[in-house]
Amino acid sequence: MKRNFVLLGVFALLFAACTPVEKSPYDSVDPFIGTGAHGHTYPGATVPFGGVQLSPDTRVGNWDACAGYHYSDATLMGFSHTHLSGTGCIDLGDILVRPAIEGPLPFAHADEVAQPGYYSVDLKSVGVKAELTTTKHVGVHRYTYANSSETNLVVDLAHSLDDETLNTSFLKKTSAYEIEGMRSTTGWVANQKVYFVLQLSAPISHIVLNDSTQAILHFNGLEEPLVCKMAISIHSLAQARKNMELETAADGFDFDTLHQHAVVQWKDKLERMAIKGGTPTQRTNFYTALYHSFVVPNTISDAADKERRFSTLSLWDTFRAWNPLMTMLDTTVVNDIITSCLDVYDRTGELPIWPLSDGETNCMIGYHSVSVIADAYQKGIRGYDVSKALEAMAQSAVINKKGADYYTKYGYIPSNIKKESVSCLLEFAYDDWCIAQVAKNLGEEQTTPLLLIAPSNLYRCSMVLPSFLEEKR
Repeated sequence: MKRNFVLLGVFALLFAACTPVEKSPYDSVDPFIGTGAHGHTYPGATVPFGGVQLSPDTRVGNWDACAGYHYSDATLMGFSHTHLSGTGCIDLGDILVRPAIEGPLPFAHADEVAQPGYYSVDLKSVGVKAELTTTKHVGVHRYTYANSSETNLVVDLAHSLDDETLNTSFLKKTSAYEIEGMRSTTGWVANQKVYFVLQLSAPISHIVLNDSTQAILHFNGLEEPLVCKMAISIHSLAQARKNMELETAADGFDFDTLHQHAVVQWKDKLERMAIKGGTPTQRTNFYTALYHSFVVPNTISDAADKERRFSTLSLWDTFRAWNPLMTMLDTTVVNDIITSCLDVYDRTGELPIWPLSDGETNCMIGYHSVSVIADAYQKGIRGYDVSKALEAMAQSAVINKKGADYYTKYGYIPSNIKKESVSCLLEFAYDDWCIAQVAKNLGEEQTTPLLLIAPSNLYRCSMVLPSFLEEKR
């Protein structure tokens, strides 16, 4: 009998050894998913909702350059610090760094590694292994040179993913271990500014400045890998420097420790949803999709700011599913998004439509900030000025430039005057209904009857809303 128990135990151990162990949510993510075809995602390093998206750029100037990287490419130009994920328009690609003077640089996918918060590639043609990680506002690079006697780094401010206008730029060496600069571009948004401070783990032996757009940094015989930290801010050099201090000073140039901080942040987000069963491929697809849901929107406030502010709000794409998902996974983010939208209203008199960086793209139709606010309000997420929110929603209902004037005047949008008139009308009507729900809950149904018109009526009165807004002023 004892012998039978022993045999059963052996079989149990063998079975356990042969049973595949499910990967953790973090290890299930594959950042290369979406980088081919028309997925428009990037494989590089970022933290959840980070202001830095540090990733290789493999192409520019066509639709599949939206995220800077395409899996079909075999050369890269370097690594820039801002990228879009999943969009249908091109922008960003700010402040490119390349660990060699010549370019483009050949690479093979077999020599790449991508994980949440980490990317590496072995650039064998130039004898450099590049590794990337980030904090919220700082891109951290580690370059291991095979030939330490030939080490250089290029910082390129003229690089762009699209045919953007470079309005102004400057570069300045501030010490043997640091340069600073900024650039302003006009592309999808106008006058998009990025300020940066670059700190290095080894002294610059020689620097060549090409106008105000490129710096070539040379180093003498490095005994250890070169670690570079680039802090950015859309507001000022002082804020970029403060971001560097608050997010990396404690760890210095310890790349591995900074990388582990990013891993911890990603594990926290990815472990908020647990799934059972499924194949390894299905788990990878699920957790990669969840990973991508935490890549955007992006933080535009600085590390020292008391309140977090977001941009890269692709509202026409996200109001149906992503925004409601966040009401279940991260209500703090929902409150911060709404407060960010109300800040835009304070500055411009209208809720945002598709904001990017510190500007507005005016892309797509509808005015779906109101849907996001109404959804959060109905679910009890109200960490913002609710009265101001209703005022902003009502105001935005009549000044949206994609047909609101005709909708308000006639109750419909003439198709011979405005393209997408039917789609636009339906989305306006839905957004009006969203406003109505908040108005009814706040007891404003008598003073804002315009907002109570059901979307099935497809008509609103043009005489009521102006008087309501006048009262609020």
